[in-house]
Amino acid sequence: MSLAIVILAAGKGTRMKSALPKVLHTLAGKPMLQHVVDAARSLGPDSIHVVYGHGGDQVRETVTGDDLQWAEQAEQLGTGHAVAQAMDQIQADTVLVLYGDVPLIQPETLSGFVDQVDDTGMALMTLTMTNPTGYGRIVRNDDDQVMRIVE
Repeated sequence: MSLAIVILAAGKGTRMKSALPKVLHTLAGKPMLQHVVDAARSLGPDSIHVVYGHGGDQVRETVTGDDLQWAEQAEQLGTGHAVAQAMDQIQADTVLVLYGDVPLIQPETLSGFVDQVDDTGMALMTLTMTNPTGYGRIVRNDDDQVMRIVE
């Protein structure tokens, strides 16, 4: 199985009230995006694609590596649109989409998740929060099927 990883890092992060792109805010001495890239690298993927937008030059200068391929999302038109910006570069059986502002994701979690995916469908990792105010949401129908992502 070939694996491509797409990391979404185009958001402005207006809730952070900072001119610094959201994914470049640091945690434990590294930009959030760097933590996600490091976790992605631990899987040994065939390719890693970072979708950038707001502060793109700064993002590309801060998080570097010969193994990273870059795709610009000039207009932020949603999650699906962001992923689509990288898809023409991808030649893989499996595509793992990660968010660049989730720095605590563990390589073991990602590896276990990818191991559960087969070529007949897709998988989506979510969590249930008591108060999801201010966060994006996965909207499901009465049969628990995913209907859309609300940002």
